Amino acid sequence: MKALALFTLTAVASASVLAAGSSPAAKIVISGDSSQSTSVAKEATVSNQANAYATAVQNLSSNKGDITIAGDSKQSTTVKAGGNVSNKAWNPGDIALQSVASNVGKVEVKKGASSTQSATIAGTLSNDAMGAGSPSSCGNDCEDAALAVQSVSSNVGNVTIGGESKQSTSIAGGAVGNKAQGAGAVAIQSLASNVGKVDVEGKSSQTVNLTRTTVTNHANGADTTAVQNLASNYDGVTIAKGGQSTQTVVGDGGTISNEATGRYAQAFQSLSSNFGDVTISGKSTQLTYVAGTVTNKANGYRSLAVQNLSSNDACDPPKFKLPDCPTGYCGWGSRL
Repeated sequence: MKALALFTLTAVASASVLAAGSSPAAKIVISGDSSQSTSVAKEATVSNQANAYATAVQNLSSNKGDITIAGDSKQSTTVKAGGNVSNKAWNPGDIALQSVASNVGKVEVKKGASSTQSATIAGTLSNDAMGAGSPSSCGNDCEDAALAVQSVSSNVGNVTIGGESKQSTSIAGGAVGNKAQGAGAVAIQSLASNVGKVDVEGKSSQTVNLTRTTVTNHANGADTTAVQNLASNYDGVTIAKGGQSTQTVVGDGGTISNEATGRYAQAFQSLSSNFGDVTISGKSTQLTYVAGTVTNKANGYRSLAVQNLSSNDACDPPKFKLPDCPTGYCGWGSRL
């Protein structure tokens, strides 16, 4: 992609590109297969919350940072029963990052190996950043707006998969929500999607199954951006020569919505779509079937709303900056 600043992923191509003041990123090397499984049954609640100066990071069967896997990678998360996976970072410069069966950052699955990502959740899956409020009370992160990033069975950042990639997200009942509020808020939600500089050298299969489920991604406030991808490829994604891409979103009831509210608001929503500089050298199959409501909204002066369903869109979305990453392992550099 020419210049997408959502993840201008030269910034994440090196593990040493961190937020200002961070220590060098640790590197994890797995010389064989990697199998990660999380199961939270019975009444089921998984929760992670950070208040005050805030930053909440939660990973379930995920790889985050600078990870190299020499063999096959299998990631599975099952919550079910009552469900309710929640990650909250509320106020002063809050940043909420939640990864479920996902690869986020600089992750490489070596050539010839496969990647399988599966998330099954019954109930509620939410990720919220509520905004810093006034500069006098925003603590040590006054320049940062609210940032909410939620990835479910997705690849986000600079991810290389040397063989076949299978991504599936299945959610029955309840709601999936990602919300960032306040001026300059950024909300990014990915379900069974590839976002950023992602290379897949073999087959790619992306599936989202929704049953009586509401999926929302909202960035509310001035100068906000909301990006939501379901079974989609977004930015510079390459599926190599001879490869095959299958993208499917199937819904039975419920609502899928993406909204950005504010004077320079921008909202992008893609279902079973390729958006940006995406190269597929083999067969491409795209299917979207939703028995319910699909909405994409950008309200306010100079708003922009872009929605793709089972589509190929070669346009470059406008640039915008992501806030600093206080942990140094968010999947992007200090400031884009």
